[in-house]
Amino acid sequence: MSVPKPPQPDRCRVRHESTWLRPKSPAALLARALCSEFGQAPEAAARIAEASLDWMWEVGEVTPPGCARLSVPATSSRRYAAARRTLAQVTVIGPEDLDVWSEMGLAVLQRRRLVRWSYEIYRQGGMASLMELAAWANLTPTALEHRLAPLQIYGVWLPHVGAARPEPGQLPLDAWIARRCLEAGCATREMRALGITDALLRRALLRFAQVLDGVAPASGCSPLEREALADVARRTGGQARARQNLAGLLAQARMSASDAAPAAGFDGPRYLSWLGRTVEELRLRDLREGELVYFALAADQPDGVRLRSARVRPVHLDFFTADDAATVHAARHRVADLKFQRIERYAHDAAAQGALLSLPDLSLLCGMHSAAVRRKIIAHVGADVPTRGRVWRIGRRAKVRRQRGEVLQPS
Repeated sequence: MSVPKPPQPDRCRVRHESTWLRPKSPAALLARALCSEFGQAPEAAARIAEASLDWMWEVGEVTPPGCARLSVPATSSRRYAAARRTLAQVTVIGPEDLDVWSEMGLAVLQRRRLVRWSYEIYRQGGMASLMELAAWANLTPTALEHRLAPLQIYGVWLPHVGAARPEPGQLPLDAWIARRCLEAGCATREMRALGITDALLRRALLRFAQVLDGVAPASGCSPLEREALADVARRTGGQARARQNLAGLLAQARMSASDAAPAAGFDGPRYLSWLGRTVEELRLRDLREGELVYFALAADQPDGVRLRSARVRPVHLDFFTADDAATVHAARHRVADLKFQRIERYAHDAAAQGALLSLPDLSLLCGMHSAAVRRKIIAHVGADVPTRGRVWRIGRRAKVRRQRGEVLQPS
C-alpha cells in the first residue's frame, strides 16, 4: 500500500513567509535578548533560548508562548469522554512548525501538529478526541483520516479516545523513531512524511539513550513509551550492525545534550531573574482556558520596518472557544464557517491589544495557506478583518503608489 502523496504548495512563497515569521517566534525573541542584554553569541543564544522554552514547559505553572490549556477527555472510553474531562497543556504552535511547513509542506505540518497534540495530552494523563483534534486543526473528519493514514501504514501508534494499547507491529512515536534509525538511518522518506525534524530526532534519540542507560527520561515520555523504547533496545541490540549503528546514534544524542549547555561566562542567575520577570510581564501564569500568547508586530509599526528591530507585542488569543465548538457541532463535515470565524476573531483580538496580524500570522495560527486565508477574507465582503495588510494598505497597488512618492497612512 502506498502512502498518499501530500499536495505540493508554493514552497517559495511559504519559505518567504517563514522568514517573515521566524524573527517573531518566542525562541528568536529570547535569543535576541540574550545577544543584546547578556552578550551571548548567536549560536549559544539559540541553545539557551530553546532550553528556556523547555524550562517553561517543565515548570508546570507557566504556559509557554504558543501553548494553551485545553479541556480534553480523561479517559480512553468513547462513552465517558464527554463527561470525564481534564486540562492539558497543548503546544498549538511549536518551535518546529515553520521548519516543517517550509521544508515538507502544509499537509505534513497538519499531521505533525495532530501527532504532537495527541502525545502531549497522553503524557499528561488525558486522551485526545479525534473529533476535537480535527476541529482544532480546521479539518473535516475525512481530511483528518487522510492526514493520519501514514501513521497506520508505517506502524506508528497514536494515543486517542477509543484506541487500545499498541497492536502488534505498532510502536509509540519515539520507539518507532529509534527503531527506524537503527534499521534504515535517520534520513528516510517516512521521517519526512511525519514531520520529524533534526531537533525532534535528537530529542527522541536522547530519551532512547537515557532508557538504555537505565535513567528515566525527565520529561516527554510516559511509562508505556519507556517500555517500548526498552523493548526496541532488547530486539535490536544483539545484532552486530545494530550495535554499530546504535553506538553512533547514542553518540549523536549525547552530543546534542552537551551542546545545549550554556556558553562559558554566562550569568545564569541574572538571566533566570530576567526570564522570571518576562514571564510575569507576559502574564503567562494566569492564562484562561483555551487562551495562548502570540507575538505580533505593534499596530504603529509601518510597512517596510526591519523585523529584527521592529516593536513586537505579545497578544492573548482565544485559540478555540465554545462558539467554535458549536459551529463544528452544527456542521462537522464543513469547516469553512469555522475557519473564517477564527480568522476574524484572531485579527480583532490582536487589534484590540495594539497589534496587527498579517496573513502569514493567521495562516500559521489556523494551519492554512496564506492564499486560502486571503480568499476567506475576500469572500466575506462586508466583514471588517483588521489585518496588517488592510490597515497599512500593503500590497501591489500600495507599492506602486509608494514608487510614485506618495506617503500612505494607516486606514
